[in-house]
Amino acid sequence: MRSAIRATVLTRVSGGLLASLVAVVPTSLAAQTQELPPTVRADAGLSLPTFAMRHERRLLARDTDGDGKVSRAEFLAGAERSKGDPGRRFAGLDRNGDGAIDKGEIDAMAARRFAQLDADCDGVLTVGERTAGKARATGSDPAG
Repeated sequence: MRSAIRATVLTRVSGGLLASLVAVVPTSLAAQTQELPPTVRADAGLSLPTFAMRHERRLLARDTDGDGKVSRAEFLAGAERSKGDPGRRFAGLDRNGDGAIDKGEIDAMAARRFAQLDADCDGVLTVGERTAGKARATGSDPAG
């Protein structure tokens, strides 16, 4: 089966110069190339796709058996640094109750969290919105 291919143009401003790169990528990867990496766009904040990708990457890193899902045992093994009750957090993420967290459940969680954090509803999480959200979650003062 042939994969669809499309050209994608990435544009970046660096040191006052405009540079463009044309990339030919499979359609399945094209969505990932639509925005520049978070390091390039740090001042612009995070979009939902970037926010979800970061959560997905972090959680799926616990998938030690490579089945594309994070079992309860895998989640708990990787939760040493987590705050709160990891078992309760796992139960909240495993929406379908099958004993594993899959990509769909991670993306749904990320979308809910993004909506909670995006105070001005502009579709972009600024550093300030993320800091305020973390402060609310921990009960600390974001000003220090």
